[in-house]
Formats: sequence, C-alpha cells, structure tokens
Amino acid sequence: MLENFIFTGRELLLAVVLATLVYLLETWLFSRRGGGRTPAISIRKASEIRADLDQIRIDALEAEIVELKKRINALEEQPPAGSALDPRAATYADAQRMAREGTSATELASSLGISRSEAELIISLQRAESGSS
Repeated sequence: MLENFIFTGRELLLAVVLATLVYLLETWLFSRRGGGRTPAISIRKASEIRADLDQIRIDALEAEIVELKKRINALEEQPPAGSALDPRAATYADAQRMAREGTSATELASSLGISRSEAELIISLQRAESGSS
C-alpha cells in the first residue's frame, strides 16, 4: 500500500512550507494572547512568593529561638526542684519543723504564707508520722 505513495521533491517542499506556516501561525497566535510573557511573570512571582514564605518561616523560627532562650535562662536561674535552695522545699521543711514544735495551724499559715488548710494538712501529717514512729 505504501508503494503507491510517491513523494517528489516539489511535494516535500510544499509539506515543509505548510508545516512552517502552521508553526508560525501558532507562535503568532500564542504571542498575541500574551502567553509568551505570562509564564516568565508567573515563575518570577512564584519565586518571590516562595522567598517571602521562606522569610516568614525564618522569622518564626528566630522568634521561637528567642522565646526558648528566655525559657532556658529562666530555668537556669531557678534552683533544682527539691534542692536545699528551692524555696518551696525550705517552706515545707520549716512547716514540718514548726508542726513538730506544736505551732497552731493559724500561726503556721500566717508565718509561712500558706493557706490554713495547707497548715492543717501539714500538722495532721506530722502527727501521723509522730504517732507511727
């Protein structure tokens, strides 16, 4: 079947010219719609948006680092929990000592700055320890 198709030089030249005209027409129509410039602008805008997002992420991370440094500094200034330097441990030790000495719940609460119910709890715990010893 393909033997019946015979292309002469003139027919090949005509096919090449026709294909070139179609290509030029498509290029011209595409450029008239502004399609030639749009991808470059879109790529530029996309890269600007990406750069802005990256900067926002960097700013957020820097703010988080500053906040974490503040928290670390605050924790470093506090004594370890349960150590002799911990004011809560010292208050509890003082409360136990005063309860052993027989101080009333009202006096204990006012001198240590704790609530009366806390003072009563400490006194009852101290009595329970004294009774079991």
